[in-house]
Amino acid sequence: MLSPTDALLEPVDDMKVTTESLELGKSTKKKRVSENSLSNLFRHSGIVDYLLLLGGIILSAASGALLPFNSLIFEGITNVLMQGQSQWQNGTFEYDTFSAGIRHYCLLYFLLGVFMFLCTYISMFFFIFHRFHDHSEQKKHMCSCCYLTKRLQNACLYTMAERRLYCIRKHLLRSVLRQDATWFDENTVGGLTQKMSSGIEKIKDGIGDKIGVLVGGVATFISGVLLGFYMCWQLTLVMLITVPLQLGSMYMTAKHLNRATKNEMSAYSNAGGMANEVIAGIRTVIAFNAQPFEISRYGALLAEARKMGVRKSIVLALCSAIPLVLMFVLMAGAFWYGAILTSYGVATSGTTFGVFWAVILGTRRLGEAAPHMGALTGARLAINDIFRVIDNVPEINCTKEGGRRPEKINGKLNFDNVQFTYPTRPDVKILKGVSFEVNPGETVALVGHSGCGKSTSIGLLMRFYNQCAGTIKLDEVPIEDYNIQWLRSTIGVVQQEPIIFLASVAENVRMGDNAITDQDIEDACRQANAHDFIGKLSEGYNTVIGAGAVQLSGGQKQRVAIARAIVRKPQILLLDEATSALDTESERMVQAALDKAARGRTTLCIAHRLSTIRNADKILVFDQGLIAERGTHDQLLRQNGIYASMVRAQEIERAKEDTAEDDSIEEDNYSISRRLSTSEDEVRKSKSLLRDSTRVSQSMLSVTSQVPDWEMESAREEMFEEGAMEASMIDIFKFAKPEKWNIVIALIFTLIRGITWPAFSVVYGQLFKVFAEGGEDLPTNALISSLWFLLLAITSGLTTFISGSLLGKTGETMSSRLRLDVFKNIMQQDASYFDDPKHNVGNLTSRLATDSQNVQAAIDHRLAEVLNGIVSLFAGIAVAFWFGWSMAPIGLLTALILVIAQSTVAQYLKYRGPKDMESAIEASRVCYLCIEVRKVQNYLSFQIVTESISNWKTVQALTKQEYMYEAFTAASKAPRHRAFVKGLWQSLSFALAGSFFLWNFAIAYMFGLWLISNGWTTPFAVFQVIEALNMASMSVMMAASYFPEYVRARISAGIMFTMIRQKSGIDNRGLTGETPAIKGDIEMRGVYFAYPNRRRQLILNNFNMSANFGQTVALVGPSGCGKSTSIQLIERYYDAICGSVMIDDHDIRDISVKHLRDNIALVGQEPTLFNLTIKENITYGLENVTQEQIENAAKLANIHGFVTNLPEGYETSVGASGGRLSGGQKQRIAIARAIVRDPKILLLDEATSALDSESEKIVQEALDKARLGRTCVVIAHRLSTIQNADKIVVCRNGKAIEEGTHQTLLARRGLYYRLVEKQST
Repeated sequence: MLSPTDALLEPVDDMKVTTESLELGKSTKKKRVSENSLSNLFRHSGIVDYLLLLGGIILSAASGALLPFNSLIFEGITNVLMQGQSQWQNGTFEYDTFSAGIRHYCLLYFLLGVFMFLCTYISMFFFIFHRFHDHSEQKKHMCSCCYLTKRLQNACLYTMAERRLYCIRKHLLRSVLRQDATWFDENTVGGLTQKMSSGIEKIKDGIGDKIGVLVGGVATFISGVLLGFYMCWQLTLVMLITVPLQLGSMYMTAKHLNRATKNEMSAYSNAGGMANEVIAGIRTVIAFNAQPFEISRYGALLAEARKMGVRKSIVLALCSAIPLVLMFVLMAGAFWYGAILTSYGVATSGTTFGVFWAVILGTRRLGEAAPHMGALTGARLAINDIFRVIDNVPEINCTKEGGRRPEKINGKLNFDNVQFTYPTRPDVKILKGVSFEVNPGETVALVGHSGCGKSTSIGLLMRFYNQCAGTIKLDEVPIEDYNIQWLRSTIGVVQQEPIIFLASVAENVRMGDNAITDQDIEDACRQANAHDFIGKLSEGYNTVIGAGAVQLSGGQKQRVAIARAIVRKPQILLLDEATSALDTESERMVQAALDKAARGRTTLCIAHRLSTIRNADKILVFDQGLIAERGTHDQLLRQNGIYASMVRAQEIERAKEDTAEDDSIEEDNYSISRRLSTSEDEVRKSKSLLRDSTRVSQSMLSVTSQVPDWEMESAREEMFEEGAMEASMIDIFKFAKPEKWNIVIALIFTLIRGITWPAFSVVYGQLFKVFAEGGEDLPTNALISSLWFLLLAITSGLTTFISGSLLGKTGETMSSRLRLDVFKNIMQQDASYFDDPKHNVGNLTSRLATDSQNVQAAIDHRLAEVLNGIVSLFAGIAVAFWFGWSMAPIGLLTALILVIAQSTVAQYLKYRGPKDMESAIEASRVCYLCIEVRKVQNYLSFQIVTESISNWKTVQALTKQEYMYEAFTAASKAPRHRAFVKGLWQSLSFALAGSFFLWNFAIAYMFGLWLISNGWTTPFAVFQVIEALNMASMSVMMAASYFPEYVRARISAGIMFTMIRQKSGIDNRGLTGETPAIKGDIEMRGVYFAYPNRRRQLILNNFNMSANFGQTVALVGPSGCGKSTSIQLIERYYDAICGSVMIDDHDIRDISVKHLRDNIALVGQEPTLFNLTIKENITYGLENVTQEQIENAAKLANIHGFVTNLPEGYETSVGASGGRLSGGQKQRIAIARAIVRDPKILLLDEATSALDSESEKIVQEALDKARLGRTCVVIAHRLSTIQNADKIVVCRNGKAIEEGTHQTLLARRGLYYRLVEKQST
């Protein structure tokens, strides 16, 4: 049974997918529906949706049509005032007649205000009332239309939009989770999450209040023109001649503004993409002293973006100036022609004023509504883009109910002449006729180099793809005949990089099978060798793990994944390189767990480390899409073929002596305990995740386009985290000092512009007197006033254009300089700066992109608008007091009442906001403590979407599509309910704003009547004061919309200025320090070190190591023992807490950092390449490198031949992050980059661990060449790669516990001997 809140927001019917004339793998489309139609939005909608849409449109039209009636009332009250002023001057003033007329029109003003208030608020009250009390009579639900001065917010359309978007979100997620791998190959995960966020927002933006704005704009135009014809068709007809000119100017300026904005965004996007790439690879930038190069590159991109921005500011200034000019020119012509008509008796004096404002209001509203067509178009495109996903039925539909579901299987597998080509690469055949058989209970290993078809075979068995030819059978039945969900439920998969969801350990294991008990979970974890470390976690099996919670090591995650596979009790177990990414210690424990799990099950195992599959019943050697060899380990060695050569490449030479005593070493719990305690870093991540979740929920509560309070509060939190304080406007202007003359000139023109509207009110008042006096000279006197309007047109146009363009240029220049200064300082920071979670890549890139724009808002054209409003306010008040000091206070008092009323509602909403969120936040906390299926509604919807889509393959392998769908559905309800209730309160604020100006007129004119009755003022003074204050209030309202941006600008400026002032502990610029000739001797003595963000955990604990020039020194040991840290100290990413790091008897801290790094080169496990050419990547950070030097380095790195075969040779772009190259190719370019520097010291950090055997062999040869003639420090997990090193240093718990050659250390039978033994058995 639906709750009261569900009654309206919950759609009656589920959205359905067309199945007629369906072709698998293709989108379904009804022939009668245009692909670009909005009708998809209402597919299978209920009557409530159509009633909401119809009600919203009708009320939008009614609200828009009512607005010009204000002009009709204005005509009448102006006639009364003019007649009264004429009688006042002639001494024939009739108070009773005058009073009756004023009271009549004040009553109309009041009633119109009441009606507008009822339309915006009371109707919504009844709408809620019916929803709570009569669910059966949904047709009687009333709709509300919230009118705001510049924006229409329609509750009916908003509710309709929320209902439909709720449906779309659900079905988009469900559709995405049912797609096959072919579809995911063509659609990136980032693009899909973008559809779920920005795509949905585009639809919401286009189908909600924008429809109301468009309908209301058209209705206001039609109503204004009809009222104009009713009052005086001649004047209306003349004014309509100018309408195409006004609308045309709006269209042209908007078109050029859109183009200029698009160009600017594209230019800044290029600069932002470059900054993101550089910051992501900052350690490479630092290591190769490439900061000046990157600063110069970023500056060049900013210069181009600045040029586009200045061009946009000029267009924007024109967009602001042209409508003003046209309006004043139209005023001049209309009032002069109206005077002529009045002199002939065709129209009254008030008619001229009424017709003018009726037509001009209609025209302006239509012009303001026209740009919203873009939002409607964007929504239409987004709808069809999303529905292409929803309607797409994959060839392999994992949600189909059909297919065989046998109760029991034996587990026999047959691959018969299987051929396969990836749909995205049809020219490359992966499998060329693979045939093999796996008997029940057998363990069969698949080996071979990368790309030979091993993982592809497993993907075909899981039915992520269909083979192009041949058959795959399970128990002699083609797998296509089985139900896909059933098939996957009988198979357990353990991948190289296991996916752990943000949930408790128990819930992660239960993802394998919902029906298992807690005892089953514990038994599975014992079998997976995971029970012991889980027991040491803070909450045991209820400890929440995953992103944003407790982080597990690779081995721990792998064992949880094994337990998850075991609870499924699969008859078939697939192991896809399950230990390749682990160190020796972790690998031993995980391998033991895998051996247990494989007992009694049909097992397919893929491994690069051949030592892990020696005991397999059968080994299949893949080569170029075929099975080249098959047999047991011993049989294949005797064949002396491909497998034997692969074994020899990984083989470790056994010790010739066995005499040294065995060191007794306790079991290493160091790395485990290090992760079990929640560090400060993890606490910050949890807080950040909780804040992000709050942002998502709050954004779903938003029913207005204004800057939400939660966004401002979030910005303040980030500012405090950065250790910054809000900057003052003086600070911002000080930073803009280089542009001071532009600012001074612009401010002068802004001040002139600011008095335009008060001056208009004076001219307007004089025109009132002219019409009031009448007579034969009326056209002549009106012409003189019209000439003043023309002067105002010229003045306002010039001042608006000059001030707007100058301040726009100033803002762009300052913003560009601010970005560059912050980027420079980021480039000068040491590694500890980037270890801080608040300085992650996303945050720093956002600072450069978003915060600089926020600061720009304080000094560009928006400054002109704000100053214009402030000057207009004070000038308008001065005019009001000058003409009627007794009348002016009432206008200010009524305005103050509105401000107080609005502020009260706003403060209540601000107070209520945290209360609304309290339950959601509490739910989040419960989610962190204990996530169970029955409490899935507490799971954050945003987390569900991102985890589900990012890890679609794991979700499908676990057959958890429906689980994720239901979780998302449940988690989405609360934000929608809170948004609706909040909308009710906000409608009060909108209703007040939409109706108060009418009440203000009524009160002001009634007060003026009282003053006139006592002889304290004149009708003219009343009119003059009210219009002066009206013009001032209009200017302030336009300026007030920018006030929140100034608060945000001060916050962003505080952050940016703080970032500029931050100093690095290590002078990365190398301006200080000695520059001795470096030979290459290295010595580390008594070194203690802890990472700055984990001060309590010593990584190096009295570490000692030395390397003489020309030596190759290898560092080995378990993960976390300090190997990579020692290399980072040599690179001087960090400084040691205690002890010394010496280079040629010089303390490393005394040597210039730039000079030091010029003599060191680093090759890491995952080399960072930038979106440059191969040549630029090789010479990265260097100048004046000859082509010959580049080619020599490439030859030594075994990459020259590959490069010369490319069409563009060394000028070939490697793509973003080197994406156009394979891992081995990137690694060899990184080696060439190191060699071309001719370094005295070469640092190799697991440079081959991520490569397959073929690539590793080539890269290892390149590394062997690169080591000659220089000091080399090597880190390696694969001990076969360092057995020829001059010295091997064995590290454990931050200490060097063994040191010697390979043979010496084997003879000692210590830790090194154990590591060798574990890798060779």
